[in-house]
Amino acid sequence: MRKHLLTLLILVSGWQVHAQTEGAVIINNSKESAGRPGGIAYNRELSAGGRLTTAGWGAFADYTKRVNMDKKRTMYFEVMFLKHPKELKKVNEYNFAFSFDSPKPFVYAKQNSFFSTRFGYGNKFLIGEKAEKSGFEISFNYILGPSLGLVKPYYLEILYEQDGNIFSVPQQYAPETASLFLDASSIYGYSGFSKGLSEVSVLPGAFAKAGLSFDWAAFDEYIKSIETGIGAELYLQDVPIMILENNKPYFVFLYLSLQLGKKW
Repeated sequence: MRKHLLTLLILVSGWQVHAQTEGAVIINNSKESAGRPGGIAYNRELSAGGRLTTAGWGAFADYTKRVNMDKKRTMYFEVMFLKHPKELKKVNEYNFAFSFDSPKPFVYAKQNSFFSTRFGYGNKFLIGEKAEKSGFEISFNYILGPSLGLVKPYYLEILYEQDGNIFSVPQQYAPETASLFLDASSIYGYSGFSKGLSEVSVLPGAFAKAGLSFDWAAFDEYIKSIETGIGAELYLQDVPIMILENNKPYFVFLYLSLQLGKKW
């Protein structure tokens, strides 16, 4: 009876170890792997994070699969809000308010908001690691692929006076309304993000980025890393963000991102 129980315990323990390490490669410090820290290198990763750039901010998600001990392949999706370098927010001060709503900040001479959706594919290469409790590694990675730009009209609350009464009307830029739209003293504020969503137009383009990733939990099943690097995005025509400034068909930016996720 004891022999059967012992056999059963061994089988259960073996199954648990297999379940925990399925899809993972165990690295040890044997002669065959001399110079490589000990731990577990997982075969797949799914993560998401936020990114700050010199041209805006956004969020991303990626799926990564290990090719070998020093290389991984990545599929990537990102949504970014991009701004013109000359954008400047301001607030007009008035001695009255509509429905107790104070004047809202707005960007002067802005005609469109711009968002970028990116779909990419790339590789990540291990360039250094250190054996600690959870492992630490530095990787170089690059991503490139198509992007789809979303151009949304930028609406402002423009002040009008009629029969001694002052009221505001949400309005987008047009050549026939340029005199009011560009008169800072007649602007009560930004109309809000939802205004203009039904009028979005698209611009096709492409993007690429490259950077260094620092993972301070390389042997853990959870991803905790930061990344810094440089990126660029190019469209088929000038991106119409500002009215009085030069608009260009490209963005070049530095970025810093925080990434969290799961390995298996």
